Amino acid sequence: RISSGFSPRRFHPVQKRYKAHLGTDYAAPRGTPIKATGDGVVTTAAYGQYNGNYVKVRHNGTYTTQYLHMSKIASGIRPGVKVRQGQVIGYVGATGLATGNHVCYRFWKNGQQVNHRQEDFPSVGPVPNGERARYAAVQSAYKAQLDLPLQTGGLDPNYAMLLGAEVRATL
Repeated sequence: RISSGFSPRRFHPVQKRYKAHLGTDYAAPRGTPIKATGDGVVTTAAYGQYNGNYVKVRHNGTYTTQYLHMSKIASGIRPGVKVRQGQVIGYVGATGLATGNHVCYRFWKNGQQVNHRQEDFPSVGPVPNGERARYAAVQSAYKAQLDLPLQTGGLDPNYAMLLGAEVRATL
């Protein structure tokens, strides 16, 4: 769930003033795994007074992402380490200047912070015919999870038991 969007002018709940919020906050229960959104190299894995525990990943010459307010950085994540899309890099928390558990996701394109939700990303090829059924199952599982109320803390264990092991492994 988005708890605070990207905005050039937002009232900061801790500092009590208007300022830019150049990220998107995703609320989640403390300890929820945070996964890299793409392959890349960790450039920073540190603690900052405002960012709390955070990780920054350079994906290529164009894109960089940053994940703020982690309760902790995942084991083995440090500058210079290569990460893969979907790899756990940390866990949701409220460290630094935060009022509740969330991850602030920040996104750079060519060195400028931008709203990733408004980006027109390069397309990739279509899902191969032999993978479409598996893709549809994963897509359906994610959609069901997104439809659950936030207070459940994510995927309902009763629902998870109905999914195949292969689909559960992707969540």
